[in-house]
Amino acid sequence: MTHTMKFIALTVLLGSFSFTQAAPLNLTYSHIVIDRDEAIYNPTNEFIFSSVIKTDHIANPLGKYYLYYAPHDAPGGISLAYADNIQGPYTEYTANPLLTNNHQGRFKVTHVSSPHVMWMPQYNKYIMYFHGENTTTRWAYSTDGINWDVAKDNIALTTSMWGSNFSECSYARVFEYSIPGVGNRYVMMMMLIKSGHGRRIGLAISNDGKKFTPYDEALISPTADEGTQLSGAFYWPHNGKHYVVYHGNSGNLHYTEVGARFNQEIHHGIFYNPESSYPEANKASAPFLMWENNRWNMFYDIGKRLDQTIGYAFETPTTSNITIDNTSNGFSFGGSWETSTSTKGYYGANYLHDNSAGTDTGDWAKWKPNFPRSGYYKVMVRWPAYSNRPNRVKYKIYSQGQVTEVFKSQQRKSGSWVYLGRFYFDAGSSENNRLTLDAGSDSGYVIADAARFIFDGN
Repeated sequence: MTHTMKFIALTVLLGSFSFTQAAPLNLTYSHIVIDRDEAIYNPTNEFIFSSVIKTDHIANPLGKYYLYYAPHDAPGGISLAYADNIQGPYTEYTANPLLTNNHQGRFKVTHVSSPHVMWMPQYNKYIMYFHGENTTTRWAYSTDGINWDVAKDNIALTTSMWGSNFSECSYARVFEYSIPGVGNRYVMMMMLIKSGHGRRIGLAISNDGKKFTPYDEALISPTADEGTQLSGAFYWPHNGKHYVVYHGNSGNLHYTEVGARFNQEIHHGIFYNPESSYPEANKASAPFLMWENNRWNMFYDIGKRLDQTIGYAFETPTTSNITIDNTSNGFSFGGSWETSTSTKGYYGANYLHDNSAGTDTGDWAKWKPNFPRSGYYKVMVRWPAYSNRPNRVKYKIYSQGQVTEVFKSQQRKSGSWVYLGRFYFDAGSSENNRLTLDAGSDSGYVIADAARFIFDGN
């Protein structure tokens, strides 16, 4: 195994690691991408490790974007959802799984999971990397992104290639990048477990993208702030620098600068800090970053282990965004409302409901921001969904005095920020620029929780 001498930069303060560099992106959680309650194929009630491709190389695709994911534990099964917009909504492919734990008789394992898909022009095919068992990362190929074939020699990397004291080699992602002076075409980053060392990020290299050679068993080792277990590495070149984004058992996403030769290890701290409330529940993992629509989009695992699904966050300006919860300044209501925490999916400490399954004329809620600047804002709302909620409740957006009515069902999309539209608002606080909810517009227990206004240009 080749191991390059590395420069490791860490700041020590009072016996713990201290980091001062801010995360380079301001990422905002938006919504759940794959709803487990509505999934057709859902053997374990947990989905992890997303990977997204644009379907430019596929004739007559189901959508512009294909999203791959899988259950965590046995039997696993690589699954697909598709959409015409990067943020969704994504539709589950009805014939999931695409690839099983006994696919084409090429292997028989307890489970297959962690799909990472990329286009390889030298083969004019898509290549998928996945693990099964946890000791082995495999590959399959496809021309349409749906039907996947497995070669007889389908092992890309296994623990035996690292040594007898390694027990796991999985959750791998592959990127086309030639390390200067090495002569490789592809790099693979994966979770490695070595006896006595816990989970670290390892690095392997390849020329053909099929068979990989171990290169660095400890590309990134955990620091005290990150926890003891690292996984889900994603190579992210940004502004002329080379980073790896990954998760630790701290619950946060972290990022480390590795240099063009992958011979540095400069830990920069937290890349993304998830919300404490459901569905993120203080845990984000397995990030997948994609530049699209002039911004960074992130798909990632949200929620605690064995209770995860796929979430979506997107890059927003670092200023001018406003969130108003039902306990915040700028929120008001009229009529009969009660506070509750009985259904998960709310933002902040609690939410309000109108205390009636009927139609409550006269009950209303209002979110009136103090906008720091004039411009267009994306308006989003959130609620804890349940079957006794209204199916068509009315929101009104007041934009420079003009009123737009939007109707939404509060029976679905629990814990997601639901998009109402893009509107122009004047700077300051005014009745001409606000959002209201009419509890009397439909029957059912109407929910008033949080609203978000995300600046989207002048």
